[in-house]
Parts: sequence; structure tokens; C-alpha cells
Amino acid sequence: MIDLTGPIRPWPERLVVRFAAAHERALCATSWWRTPAPRGEPALLDQLAKLAGAPPERTAVVSGVRQFASAWAGRPTVPTVTVVETPTFADIPEIIGARGRVVCAAWEALPARSEPVTIWLTSPFRNPDGRSLDAGVIRALVAGGHTVVVNEVYRWYADEHAASDGVWTVTSLAKIAGGGVRLGWVTAPEDAALGWESTAGAPPTAWQRAWADFLTPATLRTLRQECVEPTLDARRAFTGRMHDLTGWTITGGGPSLLLATTRPEPETVDALARHGVMVSPGRAFRSDVASIRLSFSGATVAEAEKAAEILAGLHEEFLST
Repeated sequence: MIDLTGPIRPWPERLVVRFAAAHERALCATSWWRTPAPRGEPALLDQLAKLAGAPPERTAVVSGVRQFASAWAGRPTVPTVTVVETPTFADIPEIIGARGRVVCAAWEALPARSEPVTIWLTSPFRNPDGRSLDAGVIRALVAGGHTVVVNEVYRWYADEHAASDGVWTVTSLAKIAGGGVRLGWVTAPEDAALGWESTAGAPPTAWQRAWADFLTPATLRTLRQECVEPTLDARRAFTGRMHDLTGWTITGGGPSLLLATTRPEPETVDALARHGVMVSPGRAFRSDVASIRLSFSGATVAEAEKAAEILAGLHEEFLST
């Protein structure tokens, strides 16, 4: 069975050994058990500044994007209406909507918003469709008086990455090191106060210190080489083979893509499973159209090409451009 639902690619053994040593050193410190420092352990904030360009004075460590979304929803200064992009992770509107009104909208509809709102975006390479939003559109939203939050969790898949000015950014190590890492950070724009301390929902002190020790230019480069680049190779292999067999040009980037279906999603998912390919339904990402999501985070090039051949054989019955 070819699993394109998004399994995690395992680390190479040398990184496992290195992280184990870093974790052990963190646990040997007598203060490993104390509450994390406000906004995050200083050593980790310093590493995030060096490796990810996150200014320590405007950055706080969080457990991940969803934890940040929950904390963000509780901020008293946030506009009561939040516009969340669609498609997106299905639970993000639910998390933010627990304390305010949420409106889901496609990127194309965002410039039409006249009243100041919070706008939640994922770029570059949004899951599930692999699209990126033009930086000029983001700047225009900020200039229009909106509070813009950009989830940059797929930044690791971009050759170069520069955050847009005037926006809140949140990211994590989930898409480069694994979803169970539970380590992320939020950075406020220059003209905004960070506004809270992250100790209540931040990862444990020893965990933060272990990652501060582990993260170096070399380990980050190895994670990209061993976890990110094979994923991109697999996605390119799939899109290239699909083009050869069907003539389709599939755009976007990152680890995932979205294909529209001509049949109900469960029927399409089941049919592909019978032919040996596991995919996710588009409804799991609030897709506006019947679709399937493919993620290549754990696939090999050979598996991706085989999956393309299977989907190409079924595309006239189940898929549309």
C-alpha cells in the first residue's frame, strides 16, 4: 500500500543519536524541572534568532500552531471577527471560533473585506493544495488595517524564505522534524507588543533546552536533506509522471497537493485504496469542492511514480483538473 496521507519520514540514525545526547545533557541540569522561562528558554530563543531569523525580543516559544491559535483566540485586543482561509486544517476555525466569530473565505475573497478583521493565512505551500500567497497581497491586507497572522509551518520547503512585514508569524518544527516535536514559535510584527508569556502552554524546560543544544546549521541542513528534499523529489516525480500520462500540469509546491474528484470523496478514497493508494478526503481540510489530498512526506520517488500511474489510470472516472 502506498501511503499518501502524510506519514512522517524517519530521521537518520546519526540525528537520533545526536538528539539523545542533547536531551540527556538537558536532563542533567539541576533546573530541568522548573517552569520554562517567560517567552521561552533563552538558549532556544537565541538559536531561533540565528537559524530562523526570529528576533528574541518579539518571539515566544509555543507548543505548535494549534496551541498558538488557542492562545491567540483569547487575546482581548484581537478583532472579534477572524477570517480563516479555505481550504485549511479543519480544526483551526473551530479552535479560533471558540471565543469569537469565524468566517471562512478563499484567498481571492480576502481583499474585499472592508472592516478590520484578523486574517489567518498559511503560506508558503499551504496544506492541502500547495499554494503560496503573493507577498504583495499580504502587504495590501496589512495596509488595509487588518491584523494578519501567517502560518509558516511549510517554510522549510522554500528555497528562500522572508517573512512579510507587519504580520504575525507562527511556525514550528513539525513539518521538518515530525508532528510529535511539539515545538514552535510566534513572532510579533515590529509595531506590536507580543502581549503574553507562553509558560502555560510552552514545552517543558528540558525539551526546549535539548532542542537549543540540538539545533545547529548542520543539523537543520541534515533535516532538510533527509526529510524535506526526499518529499519534494517524490512530489515532483508524481506531478511529472501525471503530466506524462494525462497532460495535466499540477502547480504549487511543498509536500501536498489537492485533486478535484468527479465522484463523492468517500467513493474516490475507497476506490484508490482498493488499487493500493491511501489518500485523505478534501473535507478534512474544509475544501470547497469534492477533492482528495495527497501528501508525499513519507513517500519514495518510486512510490510516487507508481501512485501517479494508478491515478492516471482512474482519472477519467474519478478525477478532474
